[in-house]
Amino acid sequence: MLGGLEARRLHLIVGEEKSGKTTLALQVASIASGTGFEVLWLDCSGRLHPARLRSLANHWSADLYRIKISIPETFSEQLRLIIWACDYIQEPGIIVVDDFTYLHRVEASGVSPRDKWIYKMLAFQSALLKEVTRSRNVTSIIVSEIHERPGLGQPQPIASAIISYYADTELWIRPITAGRRLLWVNINDKSLSLRVRLFEGGIAED
Repeated sequence: MLGGLEARRLHLIVGEEKSGKTTLALQVASIASGTGFEVLWLDCSGRLHPARLRSLANHWSADLYRIKISIPETFSEQLRLIIWACDYIQEPGIIVVDDFTYLHRVEASGVSPRDKWIYKMLAFQSALLKEVTRSRNVTSIIVSEIHERPGLGQPQPIASAIISYYADTELWIRPITAGRRLLWVNINDKSLSLRVRLFEGGIAED
C-alpha cells in the first residue's frame, strides 16, 4: 500500500495490544524473506504464535529458512542478542525486535534513580539498531506498545523519548472497528493515514 518500507532505515511500529503491530511486522518479514532477505526476529515477550507465522508465511510465499527467531528471557539477554544480531546478520537483512520494551518493564522497579541503567541500555539498543542501518544493508523494525501518560493527551509509545528519537519512520495502528484499523504513517516529518483491514494474510488497504 505504501510501496514497502524503505530499506536501511529504523522503523517503529506502535499501537495498543492486539491492534495488529506484530501482524504488520510478520507481513514485512515474510515478504522480505521470500525475496532473499535474512530475518532475525527477537520475540521479547515470547508471544509469537507459530500458527500466525505459518499463515502469513504461506500467504506471502516466505522462505522460513531465512527467518530465525530468538526469545530473550531477561533484559540483559535482549541486549546481548541485539548486539549479536547487529554484528552477524547477513546482508540484505532485517532485524525485528517485537515488544521492544517488554523486558525493560518487567525488570524496572518504578524508582527512577534505580532504573536509570535500564533506560540507558534501552537507548543503547536503539542506537545500535539505528547504526546498523547506516553502516550495512540492514533494515531495523521496533515493535512497541503504547500507554497513557497523565497530562499528555494522546497515548504515547512506551519510552517514547528514546525510541521515537532514533526512528526514521513511525507507523501507528489504531483500532476503528473489529477487523478494521487506521494506519498512520510519519515519514520525514510528513504524515498520511490509511484505512486498513486485518485478514489471514496480514494487513491490506481497505
